Order: sequence, then structure tokens, then C-alpha cells
Amino acid sequence: MPHKVLFTTPRGVEDLVVQELATLGVEARPRLFGLDGWVWGTIDEPMTLARVCYQARTIFRGLLVLAEGQVRRTVEGLQDIYDLVYGVDWAEWLPSEATFCVRSTRNGRHAYQSPDIERTGGQAVIDRLLAQTGRRQKVRLVHPDVLIRVDVTGERCVIGIDFVGEEACIAGLSRLRPSRRHQRHPRSGDGDASGWQPHEQLVDPMCGGGTIVLEAALMARKVPAGFFRKENFAFRQLPFFSGVNFDEVMWQWDTVADWTVQARLFGSDISPRHLLGAQQNAERALVADTIRWQVTEVAALPQLFRKGEVQVVITNPPFGVRSGSPRKARDAHRDLVIAADAVLGEDGRLVVITHHPEWIEPLTEVAGFRIRQRYEVLHGDLPAEILVCTRTVNAGGEQG
Repeated sequence: MPHKVLFTTPRGVEDLVVQELATLGVEARPRLFGLDGWVWGTIDEPMTLARVCYQARTIFRGLLVLAEGQVRRTVEGLQDIYDLVYGVDWAEWLPSEATFCVRSTRNGRHAYQSPDIERTGGQAVIDRLLAQTGRRQKVRLVHPDVLIRVDVTGERCVIGIDFVGEEACIAGLSRLRPSRRHQRHPRSGDGDASGWQPHEQLVDPMCGGGTIVLEAALMARKVPAGFFRKENFAFRQLPFFSGVNFDEVMWQWDTVADWTVQARLFGSDISPRHLLGAQQNAERALVADTIRWQVTEVAALPQLFRKGEVQVVITNPPFGVRSGSPRKARDAHRDLVIAADAVLGEDGRLVVITHHPEWIEPLTEVAGFRIRQRYEVLHGDLPAEILVCTRTVNAGGEQG
């Protein structure tokens, strides 16, 4: 029987998620109901959703959708939420011995908060099972067997079972970064946005902890996104997967990876400390053999590569918002475009994640680039854009 599923993702990269899901055998649609960050799909069985959550690089969460509907923004909306949750046949999904908890993400203006939604949703689950079976389901706030999500965006509420979980959402390759915890973010989709292929030279001249080149290496080798966090996925605890040996199943899912692929990747940074961290991350991620590193400033890039030797430059220059100097951040944007112009050929692509697209736009025009595509995203909690730039004149000599 087909099941509706919801994938949450960084705002602005929904189309890239749809592309990746297609390669994983899931037909999906972005922004259903006009909601950013939500991608809807259909699967044939719950195990398919588990596999996609394990393999996909561009999603935050995957929910098996059990109910959805309209809710009011006023305090009466909590009653709407209660009714939607109560309407689910929870006896089908929660056997008597299973524990559960409700988590919520709320986006928009409402007269209630996420904790209110969680309390209301949890009570509705308990009340429905009391009515169905006469038993009171046990709640466990940490490591429950079933993590139920009741997410509200605007006037839309979606109720589902979370297949990813809290720990898996903040783990993975990102945890290899020594300086901070962070979730998957727009960098996971940069390679897709650029159209990069492993035989092409990719350069990140401001690589910091190395996330972009590490993601590119893992993508080139088709390593599932969940490879480094097998124990963290919520679907491993779901009662309806009782008896499934997920160690064995994940080993099968891992067979898509080809660790022999040698991609052309180069990462550099002006900070020796950051670059050392990037190299250590590459060792942990098992991709150190396919990445070259060098401590250098972005302006020195033309001394390392001749024009046309680089096909893709992808980077995340400093924003100059929370730390550092805005003037230095602006200079870094300028130096980046100048260096990219010097090393990229006619088929080259420049991809920039920036909080200041207004700094990049006039520079690209002068350097002979055009912004072919732009994605509005959130980088942490800061608004940013992914700008995909190509040459104004393409390889055939015609105006782009």
C-alpha cells in the first residue's frame, strides 16, 4: 500500500532534494501547499523510507505521514491539533510495550508554542489508545521507541512518525568537525547545484573545517549520508521493524558505495589550525586519499592552477556578521571572484554561499560571470543565498 511521506530540508534547496530523491527511487514534489522546506513523496513500504533517510544527503528528516490538516493560528488551534492526532489509529503503530514521545517544530505566528503542541499531541495519543485498548501508553522523553512529530507551519499541521530522530539529525559527517555541532545545511547540496562530476577539478579556497570538499568526496564515492551514524537512526527502534537486523540491512545499503573512486578535490584556507582540522576530518571520513590540502590565501589560487585547470569553485566566504570585520569579509568576496576568474575556463562554475549577494553581483558582471541560479536558504539562523555562476560566454562563444 502506498504511504505518503514528508521530507524536511533547508529552505531554498527543495528542488535539489527532489532531484536526489529521484535517484533514490522516490517521486517527490516540492513546496506542497506553498510551504518552504517541505518536500512530499510517496513510497511503497516503510522500509523504503528507512533506506532513503539513510542514504539521502540533502534532507533533515523523513516522516511517515499519518495525518495532516488545517489548524487555526489562535489558541483554538490546539483543539484542531488534538482532533487531528486523536483521529489516527495509534493501535496500529504503537504496540502495548512501546514507548513514545511527541516533538514539534512550529513555523509562523501562532497563539501557542511548540511545547503546547507537544503536550496536546501527547495527550491525544494517550486518550485515543485508552479509548481503543483501555491501556495508558508509556511516555519516554529520551530514546523512545516511537518518535511522533506534530509539525505546524502556518495553518498546516502534519502528524507522522520520525524515521531520522534527534541524534541522527545532528550527527553524521558534520560531527567530525571539531569546533561545533551543526546540522546538515546548504553545503550538502552545493555539489548538486554546480553539476560537478568527480573527474572535474573542484576547489574550495576558504574551506575552514573542510565540509564542502568532504561532502563532495563522499558524494563522488556514493557513500550513504548515514554511513557514519548507523546507531542513531530512529527507525531502528520502531516496533513494526521488530526482528529486522539493521546492521545487516545497512551493510546491503552500503554496497552502493565505491571507495575506489578518485575525485579531483582541493581545499585551502589561510588558517593552519582550520586546515589541520579539515585534514583530520578527512581521515575520519575515509576520504583523505582523494583530497589535496594547502595553507594559502584565496588570492594565491592563480599561482596554484592555470586558467582552465579548475572546473568548479565552491566556497562559503566569511559573512562578517558575528565575528571578524565586515570590511575584511567584503574583501574576501572580491578576492574570491578575482581568483575564480583567473582559474576557471569557459565551462567553469562558481558557487558561493553568502549572506551578502549584493557584494557578489556587481563583481560577477565585471569578471564575466552571470548568476545562472540562486537559492534562498538559511545558513544556521542567518538568511543566505547560494549563487551558481557561469561564464557570460559559453564554450560555443555565444552569449549566455
